[in-house]
Amino acid sequence: MKRIFPFILSLSLLLASCGPSRYAVQVEMRHPSKSGLELTGKNLSVVYLTDGDSIADKFDASMADGFAYALEKDYGTGDGSIGIYSLEDKGGKYSDKDTLVNLLIDTGADVVFLFGKTDLSKVNDQMTKYTLRLYCFDAMNKDENVYTFAGSSIAEGTEDKIAESAWEVGNTVAGSFKSQWKHEQYSIIYYDSQKWYDALDKAEAYEWKAAMDIWIGLLDTPNILKRSCAEYNIAVACYMLGDYALAEEWLDRSEQDNELPVTDALRKRIMTRKSAH
Repeated sequence: MKRIFPFILSLSLLLASCGPSRYAVQVEMRHPSKSGLELTGKNLSVVYLTDGDSIADKFDASMADGFAYALEKDYGTGDGSIGIYSLEDKGGKYSDKDTLVNLLIDTGADVVFLFGKTDLSKVNDQMTKYTLRLYCFDAMNKDENVYTFAGSSIAEGTEDKIAESAWEVGNTVAGSFKSQWKHEQYSIIYYDSQKWYDALDKAEAYEWKAAMDIWIGLLDTPNILKRSCAEYNIAVACYMLGDYALAEEWLDRSEQDNELPVTDALRKRIMTRKSAH
C-alpha cells in the first residue's frame, strides 16, 4: 500500500447533527501482477536449466539472477530472499505439474519459476536473438495449474558476450510478475469526539493496528450504530493489514448491528482479495 494525501469529505451518513461522518482515505493498493498471479507474502524460488553449453548456461544463470532480484525489490522481501537453483537438463518434460511440485518440495517454496533452456541465435555482429520459456506453479493457487510464459527478443552483444545483457533480460521478464498498483478510496466513519478523532489520526497516518486498538475500545457502548461504525472501521483496518478473512468477520458483525451505506463496497473488495489468494 502506498500513501497519498487523504482528504475529508465530511458527508453525514445520517441527518442528525450528532450522527457519524465519513472520512475518505485515498491510497494506492497492491494488486496481482499482469500475469494474474498473486505473489504477495509467498515464498518464491527460481530454477534454471544447465546443459554444459557455457554461453547459454551463463546467460540463463544471469537471467535468473536478474529475474529474482526484480521480484525481491518489488515485493520487499530483501536481497537474496528468493532462492536461485540450477538443474541439469536431462530432457525431461519440465512443464509437467509433477516436475514443478517436486521442485517446490526440493526448494521449500510456495511458488517456483522454472526457466527452460534459452535458445540463442546470432542476428549480426552486435545483436543476438534469444527465445525463452518460463514455467510457474503456485502451490497456494486453488486452480493448481502450471502457467507457461514464452517470448523472444533481441539483446545487444555477440553470442560470447550476451550473458552480460542477460541480467537486464531477467529484469524485463520479471515485469509481468510485479505488482500492479491502483488508486482506490476507502471510507472511515467517525464521530465528533476525541477518541474517534484519535483513531482517525492513526488511520490517516496508515497506522492501522493502532487505529484498530482504539476502535476496539469503542465497542463497549449501548449505541448499536456507534458499535456498528467501529466494527466497520475495524474491518477496514483488517483489510489494509491483509487479513481478509478477519475483515469479513468484522464486517458481518457490523451488518448484524446496523446496515451502513459503505458496507457493500468494502465487502466486494474483500471477496475479490479472498478469491485471489
